[in-house]
Amino acid sequence: KLRNVFSLTEILRLGRYKFVRRLLLAKLGIMFPSALFMSMFAQFCVTEFRFEPKRTGRLLSYVPLVRMIGQGLLVNPLVKLFSETLMIRASCFVIALSMLFIGYATTELELYLVLLPLNLSGAVAIVVISGLLTQAVPEADTGGVLGLDHAVLSFAYIIGPLVSGWIYELYGFVILGYLGALIATFTGVCCCVLDIGDETPCIVQMKRQYRKITRCCRCCRCC
Repeated sequence: KLRNVFSLTEILRLGRYKFVRRLLLAKLGIMFPSALFMSMFAQFCVTEFRFEPKRTGRLLSYVPLVRMIGQGLLVNPLVKLFSETLMIRASCFVIALSMLFIGYATTELELYLVLLPLNLSGAVAIVVISGLLTQAVPEADTGGVLGLDHAVLSFAYIIGPLVSGWIYELYGFVILGYLGALIATFTGVCCCVLDIGDETPCIVQMKRQYRKITRCCRCCRCC
């Protein structure tokens, strides 16, 4: 039986599944900085770097190229080496660092270099979160939760340009980077404190690891 994904009741029902709400909010926190940045990026290139249309178009084409490489070639090898939740948390902090540096780029080469980790980490996180969402719901609800997943992505690119246009006009592009870095850092911290798909939150795992290390150190001192 087909369910209406536009029903508020259906959305709330999907949100009751374990990890679904947290993963959707994590995706919003990861993609919103990118939406802030990319909506004003062409204007930034023309205003600050005096790029002609060809150079601006080449730089804007570089962004989806990097994302395509990240989603097509990097996700599978990374999943084999690291857990999905670790990749989400790491992506948040990589995006935060990239957003901090993007406003201080002074050459075209620096723009290309800063855009590389920003878009690679975002592309990997998008795929990983989508995969975790499908694992968090029964097979019958996979289509519905993927619809919500893409709706969150669209929502970020609706609100992002509205906010970034106002901030860019009043405060400049560097403030957009600061805001994006703040949002990504907050998302990363929340993902570390809360359980987003693993057995225990990252902060609890770190505490346990710290206790093990301190116990080993005490044993070594006693010996």
